[in-house]
Amino acid sequence: MLDSEFNPKLGDFGLARTIKLSDQTHHSTKDVAGTTGYVAPESILTSRFTVETDAYAFGVVILEVACGRKPGSPNHQDDYSGHIVNWVWDLHREGRIIDAADKRLHGDFGEEEMVQMECLLILGLACCHPNPKKRPNMKTVLQVLKGEATPPSVPNERPVFMWPPLPPPKELGISLSELSFSDLSGR
Repeated sequence: MLDSEFNPKLGDFGLARTIKLSDQTHHSTKDVAGTTGYVAPESILTSRFTVETDAYAFGVVILEVACGRKPGSPNHQDDYSGHIVNWVWDLHREGRIIDAADKRLHGDFGEEEMVQMECLLILGLACCHPNPKKRPNMKTVLQVLKGEATPPSVPNERPVFMWPPLPPPKELGISLSELSFSDLSGR
């Protein structure tokens, strides 16, 4: 939804059903609400929804459209476990991200369309980055979709989800040369 100044706001997505018909205007819950597959990992831990979690959900929608699959419908023929984000990250790691494209297209697109499909898949992964601070804002997403910008770069390996996300070493005021590791072994 958009407010009066056309800023995006989190919409219903079934959350309104948690408020019973009454004079109540606000409802707090400790339960995670949202549609499975579209909820950002940090929302599961914090039960909070932000512009970053909206970007994650939009990234899942991008991948769903590009791949022609729902986020939670497994297909064992092509090792698709039912979590679209993990599946596309795996194909990206293997250098086969274009294999995620909707099979109904039969790979029947020219070089330019193949570049556009790869761009769309990378954009979906960028929106679904495990670190919410590394997800693109919606202005950047729109520029990429309009062909006015390239998608943000994503690493070949899916980063590990950590909460809260750690700041870069420079922000911590330490360097790698100051770190030490201990090897603890059992008897």
